[in-house]
Amino acid sequence: MIIVMRTYIPKAGKGGSLMRLVKSVAETFDKNNFPTTEILRASHGLHGKIQTIQRWDSHDDYMDSRDKVRATKEITSLFDEIYPLLEETHFTELFNVE
Repeated sequence: MIIVMRTYIPKAGKGGSLMRLVKSVAETFDKNNFPTTEILRASHGLHGKIQTIQRWDSHDDYMDSRDKVRATKEITSLFDEIYPLLEETHFTELFNVE
């Protein structure tokens, strides 16, 4: 199993809008049979920081999903709204679960 964690840092004043869109992405992933997305919000440090976690059976399953995600207009259109709210593009980390 792997965990995919994404970190989103919004521009000042855009955290609420970003959170609404990240929640919509999570719902859309669920509707399209991707693993459930857990959403974490920082309560100190970088205000507005949002992290998401998805648990995948394997690295290959995750990598194979990338084309399906890009082909799902409902998901890509949400990211088109997310990107202008970010200080910089989101940061993705993959962790192997031992």
